[in-house]
Amino acid sequence: MSNLRQQSRLSTATVRTPLEEKPANVNATIPINSKSLHKSRPSTTSSATLANSNNNSMTEESHIKVFVRCRPRNEREINENSSVVVSTAAEGLHRGKEICIQSGTGLSTSMTTQAKTYAFDRVFGPESDQQMIFDMGVSNSLKEMFEGYNCTVFAYGQTGTGKTHTMLGEFTLPTESPDLRKVPQIKPEDQWGVIPRTIYELFELFKQDTSKEYSVKLSFIELYNEELRDLLTPDEDTRKVRIYEESGNVTIHGMEEVYISNPLEGLRTLQEGSFRRQVATTKCNDRSSRSHSVFTITVHMKEMALNGEEFVKTGKLNLVDLAGSENIGRSGAQDKRAREAGMINQSLLTLGRVINSLVERSPHIPYRESKLTRVLQDSLGGQTKTCIIATISPARVSLDETLSTLEYASRAKSIKNKPKVNQTMSKQALIKDYIREIERLRSDLVASRSKNGVYMTADSLKLLEDENESRRVLVEEQKLRMEALESQVRRHKKQNEDFETKIEEMTEELEVRKEELADKTVSPSFHFYFFFLLTSPIAQIRNDPSEARQYNCRTGRH
Repeated sequence: MSNLRQQSRLSTATVRTPLEEKPANVNATIPINSKSLHKSRPSTTSSATLANSNNNSMTEESHIKVFVRCRPRNEREINENSSVVVSTAAEGLHRGKEICIQSGTGLSTSMTTQAKTYAFDRVFGPESDQQMIFDMGVSNSLKEMFEGYNCTVFAYGQTGTGKTHTMLGEFTLPTESPDLRKVPQIKPEDQWGVIPRTIYELFELFKQDTSKEYSVKLSFIELYNEELRDLLTPDEDTRKVRIYEESGNVTIHGMEEVYISNPLEGLRTLQEGSFRRQVATTKCNDRSSRSHSVFTITVHMKEMALNGEEFVKTGKLNLVDLAGSENIGRSGAQDKRAREAGMINQSLLTLGRVINSLVERSPHIPYRESKLTRVLQDSLGGQTKTCIIATISPARVSLDETLSTLEYASRAKSIKNKPKVNQTMSKQALIKDYIREIERLRSDLVASRSKNGVYMTADSLKLLEDENESRRVLVEEQKLRMEALESQVRRHKKQNEDFETKIEEMTEELEVRKEELADKTVSPSFHFYFFFLLTSPIAQIRNDPSEARQYNCRTGRH
């Protein structure tokens, strides 16, 4: 590891306290130092403008942007003579927004009844290269991060369709110079994916805007078999990465965060984490990702108001490479690989249910059913600007998986987020946070030295943390049950109101019927028939028993 990298790790060292249940929120205290900042002339932003940006930070709802990338047929599909069923041709090169799927035999140029068309924000065909994907699909998210938004870009699709190639690609780094003061210059290569190009363009934007001081930090985690792992820490490091929910926001604690000062350091960090990621060879992909990965770039920018007061603005960009859905029969996965595929498919099914629930505006969104959806909670229906890159195969052999991916991507377009600009913090507020944090750590240190405090074993601490987490989850479940019960009460109340209305209507109708019957007079024919019955022999027999006996004798009845 280079000296530059060692310096960057020193800036992220954490102080552990005896009873610190959760680490301090890194977004609340932003380290600004000479090693991680590039200084330049101060900005002339007014404090009133900064205050207004905080008050009006909530924007209108915006739909998730969805792009589709169709890769060329690979060698395996060509050898199988699998025909092409995907058409992305449109007027204007790489300007298409529609994709056509043919389910008949062959692909004709004319539309048939068997063709199905999907519309997206942009469709990239097999002829599109890495630079086009970044320029037309991702570069806007980088600019929005500079405006103070939290943004997310993630690739979604079947295994072997090019998600990791799109997000990571292939890149080589120059050898380290013996003189650490000389940083080798690098330029984007043709096979660079979204993440390397983002790191490079980030510092290019810094060069264009020299009016701010800035700091950049990176984190890299993976979700493997529903367990979060830090890809920037050595394998022997046993620290656990945990997910917490604070004030409605999901935060991840315990992960390493590395400060960088140039693109080369960022690419080395990316390369180091990529080497630790879980991959394997299957029949569908020679380097199949067996985990979901999240590469996060956090930028702090310092601005100076006209009155001399300093403010810090924060932007964050999450670059997510999801593992692909996998047909175990086709991929040939067995034993460990089959279990990995099952966990991947299960998390992606949960992601699909979350998307469906958000589109249908369901009162309950099943974020908690998977750690993947918890990590992406703010990106799906939250306060983040989100972009999805759906990757597909053009071959007929993958037609079912292609249609499934496009259906999910099409539904995801209907999800609405409410992007919110991160609150700008003044330097004085940051200093106060630092002072409070230092005092807390000093108190913990004094208590540790004097042995005046509460101490427990690691197992007891783990048990306490698990118990607290269980109680918190129980509270959340009770809240959801209460919401469901309140919804049932409202529904039953509405039904009772409808029943009361119907009873009133039927009562009124009954009164009208009674009045109509009372107004009707009995007809003369009914009077005559009633008189005949009263004067007939049968009536007399019924009224006089002696007449009845005589009548029976005459008729021969006994």
